[in-house]
Amino acid sequence: QTVRGTTDDYASMREALARRVAHLSDEEGSFSETPDLILVDGGRQHLETALSVMEEAGFDIPVAGMIKDGDHRTRALVTESGECDIAGDREVFVFIYRIQEEIHRFTLSRMTNAKRKTVRHSSLEKIKGIGPSKAATLLAAFGGLSALKKATEEEIAEVKGISESDAKAVFAALAGR
Repeated sequence: QTVRGTTDDYASMREALARRVAHLSDEEGSFSETPDLILVDGGRQHLETALSVMEEAGFDIPVAGMIKDGDHRTRALVTESGECDIAGDREVFVFIYRIQEEIHRFTLSRMTNAKRKTVRHSSLEKIKGIGPSKAATLLAAFGGLSALKKATEEEIAEVKGISESDAKAVFAALAGR
């Protein structure tokens, strides 16, 4: 990443997406195939940023933004046409959730050693049964500790690789019980 200074989510996304679409003109390779849809983790402004990258690169690929609720779960998709609530459609909700889980798994598997070390020292590891891998999984699934603290025990247990007893322990520890 070459974006410097304060954290600028939009600039970072713009850079990553521009690099990704630059590979669409490659003759071969896993990034040479044009996707049918691009999902961005964010709402209207993230969507607008992604659409401008597509326009600048000369690609006409549909883009949808994933709008989160207060518990960091995707509640709706936003496109140029407007917002589409997915919370009421269990199949679509689960499909989007699985996509996000795969992205988190992939991201964690590609983390640099330096980043892995910071994850290893997570305060979550002080909880019985939670090691570096489960701590990283939880943080990735909820997008950070603050969102995890707002999660219910049931939501924590829904994370792949987290047992009910793990969820109970995490929930109790984060709730100060």
